[in-house]
Formats: sequence, C-alpha cells, structure tokens
Amino acid sequence: MKFVLPRRASALATLASGVACAAVGLWLMRHYPVQPVAATALWVAIAVASFFGWRSLPLLVPALVPVIGFAPWTGWITFEELDLLVLAVAAGGYLAIASTAPPRKPVAWRYRTLRWRAAVRVLMAVFALSAFIAVWRGFDQAGGMDFGFWQGFQEPMNSLRAGKSFFLVLLLLPLWQKASDLRPSSVQRLSRAAWVLVLITTSLGALWERWVYTGLLDFSTDYRTTSLFWEMNVGGASLDGALALSLPFGMLWAMRERRPLRFVAALAVLLLAFYASLTTFSRGVYLAVPAGMAICAILWAVQRRDGPEASRQDAPASTAFPGAGRRVPLAWSVGVIAGTAVAAWVLFGAGGYRALLALSGSVAVLLAMPASRAAWPRGQMRALLVLATLPALLLALLGGLLIDLVPKGAYLIDGIVVLSGLGLAWLWRGGLTQPSQAFALAIVWMASLAGAGLVAAHWGSGRDVVAIAAVLGMLAAAWIATQWSPRVGADLRTASWRARGLVWTACLLACAVVAALGGGAYIGQRMSTGQQDFEGRLEHWRVSLGLLKSADEWLLGKGSGRFPASFANGGPFEERVGDYHLNPARSEVPASGLPGAEPFPHPTVTLTSGLHMMGNGEMFRLSQRVPAVAGEVAATVMLRTQFKTQLRVEVCEKFLLYPLRCVDREAAIEPKGGAWQPVQLKLGNAPADFGGPAWAPRRLVASVTQNWRGGVLEIASISIVDSVHGPVLQNGDFSDGLARWFFSSDRNHMPFHMKSLPAHVLFEQGLFGLALWTSLLVTVLMRLTFGAGRHHPLAPAVVGGLVGFVIVGLFDSLIDAPRIAFLFYALMALGLGLRASSRKVHRPGDPDSRLELETLQPELESAFEDAPEVRRAMAAAGVKLKGPVTPKRPRR
Repeated sequence: MKFVLPRRASALATLASGVACAAVGLWLMRHYPVQPVAATALWVAIAVASFFGWRSLPLLVPALVPVIGFAPWTGWITFEELDLLVLAVAAGGYLAIASTAPPRKPVAWRYRTLRWRAAVRVLMAVFALSAFIAVWRGFDQAGGMDFGFWQGFQEPMNSLRAGKSFFLVLLLLPLWQKASDLRPSSVQRLSRAAWVLVLITTSLGALWERWVYTGLLDFSTDYRTTSLFWEMNVGGASLDGALALSLPFGMLWAMRERRPLRFVAALAVLLLAFYASLTTFSRGVYLAVPAGMAICAILWAVQRRDGPEASRQDAPASTAFPGAGRRVPLAWSVGVIAGTAVAAWVLFGAGGYRALLALSGSVAVLLAMPASRAAWPRGQMRALLVLATLPALLLALLGGLLIDLVPKGAYLIDGIVVLSGLGLAWLWRGGLTQPSQAFALAIVWMASLAGAGLVAAHWGSGRDVVAIAAVLGMLAAAWIATQWSPRVGADLRTASWRARGLVWTACLLACAVVAALGGGAYIGQRMSTGQQDFEGRLEHWRVSLGLLKSADEWLLGKGSGRFPASFANGGPFEERVGDYHLNPARSEVPASGLPGAEPFPHPTVTLTSGLHMMGNGEMFRLSQRVPAVAGEVAATVMLRTQFKTQLRVEVCEKFLLYPLRCVDREAAIEPKGGAWQPVQLKLGNAPADFGGPAWAPRRLVASVTQNWRGGVLEIASISIVDSVHGPVLQNGDFSDGLARWFFSSDRNHMPFHMKSLPAHVLFEQGLFGLALWTSLLVTVLMRLTFGAGRHHPLAPAVVGGLVGFVIVGLFDSLIDAPRIAFLFYALMALGLGLRASSRKVHRPGDPDSRLELETLQPELESAFEDAPEVRRAMAAAGVKLKGPVTPKRPRR
C-alpha cells in the first residue's frame, strides 16, 4: 500500500468525508449503552479493517445486517449497530481512497460492471431530496427537533430512525464504485456471497428459534417466527422481507454451482430457507417466495438462451428445467414433484414425518438412477420391469409380518434398501451396460416404495393400509409406464446431477408443505381467515390514508416515522396503543411518607397502556433481558399514578413476542393522591429448568406492564431479585436513561404500521415521493430485464428479490424497519448500477484482451460450463482459473 498526500479537490472531499464519518461514529460510540470502551475498540478495528480492505468490505456490509441488531440488550432504537457499521466502513474506506494510491489502474469503461448512468444518478438524488424533506417534515410534525437517545415511536427522533436507511446506502455507493472500477468481477462474487449470507443467517435464526421454543415439527402452536429481527417487537414483516430479498440468490447459487460439495451446500441452504419461510405462517411469503424464485429461474434461462451457449444443440430453455449442460424437461420435473406431493399427502396422514422421510429416500433412489449406455431388446426390458415388482411385493408381505416382531424393523428395512439403491447408482454412475444392472435398480426402486409403505403402516399401526398401497402402486405403475418405451422417460436419467438435485430439493419442499398443511392447525387457520384479514387491511388503509388532511400532506407526506403518532392521535379512539416516555431527572422527596425516603435525582419513565381490548398479548411491555433467574422471585416497583390501574410484573421464557413459561404477579394500584408508593410483589418460585438447558438456552425477559385500559404510571425504579442470584436487573433506576430497556406489543400491531409498502411511502413522502420511489423500482426492473444489465449474472436474483419484496409489501410496510429498508435500498442501488461489460474476441498477446477475459471470467465460466476449450484459452491468456484445465487431446 502506497501512501500519497491528497491534493486534488476530489481527494480532499473524500478525505473530509472519511474524517466526518469517523467523528460521527466515535461520538456515537461514546454514548453506546453497553460496554462503550470495548464497543469503541471493536468499531476502530472495523474501521482499520475497512482501511486495508475497502475493495471488498463495503460490498459485504449487507451480509452483516441480520446479525447486528442488539436493541433488546442495549435499548437503542434511534441509532443502532447498522449505523455504526456503515460509519466505520465508510470512514476506513474514504480515508484509504484519499490517502493511498490504488494498487492497479481502473479498467476501461466498457469493462466495468457497476456504473450508474447520469439519469439514474439524478433520479436517486431527487429521491434523496424527497427523503430528506420527509425527515424534516417528521421533525416539524412532532413539534420540532428534540434530540435524544431514548425516544420512542411517537417522539421526534423516530423521524430520523425511519428515514436514514437510504442515506446509509448512498454513503457506501462511492466505495462500491471504486472497488468495481479496479476489479469488476468482485461485484458479482462479493455481492452474491453477501446476500447468500443474509439468507443463511436469517434462516439459521429462524431454525434456532423454532428448535428451542416450539420444536422443529410443531406447526400447530400459535407462534410466528421472528428470527434475528427485533423490529418485529411490534409486529411487521421484517423476516418476510429478508427472505424474499435473499432467497433468489440462494437459488441462483444452486443453479450456477458446478462443484458437487458446494452444490449440496446450496441445496441445504435452500431447504433451510424454505423451512424458515414456512414457519413465518405469512400468506404474503407463501406467494412472494415462489414468484421471486420463478422469475429468477426464467431470467436465468433467458440469459443462457441468449448467451454464447445458445448455439449448442440443447433443448430450448423455455421447455427445460435449468440444469448443468443437459436439462430435465419441465413436464418430467413437474410430474415427479406432483407425484411426490400426492404420495406425501396420503403417507403423512397415515405415517407422519417418518413416512415422509422414507418417501424422500425413495425419490432420491429414483433420481439417482444412471442412464443406459447400451440398448437391449424391448421385450426383454418390459419383462424385467414387470418381474421387478415381484421382489417388492414379497418384501412388503414379509415386512408386514415382521415389523411387529422386530423393534424398528420397518425403519431398518427401508434404510437398507435406500442405501443399497444409492450405492448401486453410485457404482454404476457411468451408465448401465447390462440388463441385469437395470433389473437390479428397478428392484431396489420398487423395494424402496415397499419400505416407505412399511414405515407408514408401522407408525400408523396399520391405519389406511389400502390408501398407502394404492398411492405407492400408482407411483410404481407410473414409473413402469415411463420406462415401457425406450424413448419415454430417457430424459430424466440423462439429466445432469445438478438438475436432478434441484428436482429432489423441490420434492422435499413439497413434503414440507404437506407436513405443514396436514400436521399443523395454525397454518390452516391462517388460510381460512384470509378474506377476513384482507377486509381488515382495507379498512386500516382507509383510516390511515384519511389521516392525510391537507394538500401539502398529500403532496409531500406527513414525514418519515410519523405514522404511529398520527394514528394514535387521529385514528380510532379505541385502537390507541400503549407507549413510554423518559422524563428528565429532577429532585423531589417522595410523598409516600416512608421513613428514610430519599429524593429521585434520576430520570423516571411514564408507561401508558392502550385503549383497546386488553389481553395478555395486547399489553404494552417495558422489558429487559436477564441472564438467569432461580429460586424464589420478588419485585419492588416505586411508582405513582393519578388513576387506578393494574400493575403486572413478570419474568418469562421469551424470544421476542410469545412467552412460554412465566413467573408473574398482578396488583391493583390506587392513586393515593398521586404520591410515590412502593409496590412489592412475590412472583413465585422459578421452575428448576427455567431458561432451558445450557446447550439450548431460552432467553429470560423481565417485564413491567399494565393490565388496564388507559392506565398511566410514572415509574421511578424497578427491582427484581431472586433467592439465588440476588438482583437480576441492571439500570433499574433509569439513571442511565433507558439503557438495556426495550418494549414490545406481542399481538396488537396494526396501529404501528401502515401495512402496505406503497401506502407507507405515500404517507411519509406524499405523491411526489411515491412517484420517485416507483420510478426507481420500475427503472431497476426494466434495466435488469430488458436493458443494459439483463446479461449480468446477478440480474435474475436481483429482479426476483425485488419482485418478491414488493409482493410481501402489498400487505405490509416493510421499510419502516431501518435494517430491512437498508437491505431493500442496497439491492435496488446495486441493480440500478449493474451492467454487462462489452465482449470482444481474444487476441493472444493483447493485454486489453487478457484484461477482458479476466473481467468476464465469472460469466464465461458460467456460460461455457461444459466447454473445456474455453478454459484452456483463458489459461493460455494468463488468467488464473480455480478449477483444473483439461489438456487438449491430439487429433487422430
């Protein structure tokens, strides 16, 4: 790294930007609520890492977004870890650009794969102006700028919280541009990795939550996954939006991956993401995810058709399922998936999840069968197909007699058969050359169906045996029909291993959907109330848009972050929700008359409850995460009130919204003339395993709330102690503001959200902002579908992600959560700049031609997956390749 002295105006401006980001970041770190010294050291380390790695780290920022939200532990919502991360990366990157010389010259303009045209820049600048006006109007609507670190959704700083995400993205764009100018291929590699990591971390968070709190296979409990998104403390669809944005990138990875182990990893990520999507129980996700993935697959197939490989004698992309080289016709793939779904529905009703697992093994044997490399008489082949059914029937009969005598005998038989089938398929993976090999595989396939039937019959104690035999017999007959003629069913066996892997993944997804529909009452309930919920949405939109009173509000909006306060003040009286407010410190003696009482020179908190119908899930809670609670638990709350209310203190096993086990107690509170009074509550004894085992702990959350409509409490201090650990709360007297305190409303969510993405933009930024937002969205979709960026390898995933996000956004606001808004605007900005670089014929010894081959390496490797001559040409040109280069065979 060569250091230089910045002299040009652009370098000085870049240096000033880096210094400003560093100053703001360090100032925020000085006020960080938890371990500020250690947090500041970590922030400086990230800034230093960005200084040396600015060509890659800015593009990877989206990957960290799901895992850097710590508001339930810190209490910060106006500023959060995303802001600190972006400031650290920007500070290091801008300082590096201004004070160091680039390691190489930027590539020529025609080779750059990330470039925002002048018209796009103008459109983004005008939208940024609209967003700035929305923030300013939000402050104005709230009564003016009133800076504070601990303000809630109805206070002025919520405008900054809700409106800053687009500006954080703009802060990173120059770094993206500079990194792309030096190495264009890094845009594809790092961006795809970042969004796949978004998918992985989001899905793993959902998997962990379900495993610890409900069980992986419990689809009946009224429990919707929130994963790592604390923004769902008052509802919303943050998890839905993250999955919709990132799932097409996982699918693109699977479709483009050629290395077997990584392809298996991609399929595992897709299955994990499908499970996370299923556990959202969101009808919007169930519509958005298939739509986004279908669009991604279609655009990818169009890219392959229009690319250089279109000249090869392959089946048309419109009639083929995308794979590697050879392809599975769409009709066959749909037939296999549909047959699996029908069989899964019958087997699950009789044999539960174990029957579905056995069925998936049978489908794996079917899809693993290798192609035939030799032809034999048609009559002989048909005779072998018919005879292959006899061993399967014999296995079913003998197994039916033995499964009750041998423990787990059905599972053992099925496992042996499936493993034998997969082993033979691997042994003969080069192709079948003898009729005996085809006969053996046919026997194993039929026997695997019999094994699945045995598992279902054993688990269901003989229930629905006729239905099981009928559906498995149907599958066997359908397969025999496809093999009856040499020309029928051949494409399935000649398909690439990647294509068959994708079909098997789709079959597993079909089994998962069947399990969720057949084994969970909650998802059925969600589907049955769709019409009622939609009518409720329409009424909510009508009331919410009715809050826009004047012409300037319709034109410019109410301001960012102003919906909760506007709905609370102007919406239906009976739908007003609870809130909290931090009061400044003051010195006064409590009027309780207790001897030795001291003044309260520290802040207090005003906690209000809503005016809606009150229930356990509808209470507005002020909460704090606690490490451990054991033994006898008691609480003391110093408070005062002007009205009668009902105080509730609880400690619960709770991930974010839904409590499991609790120790709690309620007490009626009398006003006592507005005097301060201590309220002591014995919550009871915590269960022996409270908090779960050490290897799968459940979060413990202590909360204070009011089980009273319209209650108002001013709280001076909260103390919760147990007989083992003593005090379990920190900052119980609010001397550090609301540090470590968080809030939630488990089930009453509508007053916090507009529940429509376009309507949300209209409410905050008016018709002017909605027109600009729509223009940006249409521009990115058009240029990646029909325009300059349609040939870029990332274009299908970007379009699929944005389309899926918008579909989810038809029924939820989404971008009122800053982290999700950042992900959306980051993907949109990436799509607005993507373009396919120019192509030309390689000339040996030409450095510009060599540079272009290096620039287009990812595209060429994907386009010519089965063309070793291209890899030899790239190696001859001096381009470093990841895989081996096949030597050219001499002509005979």
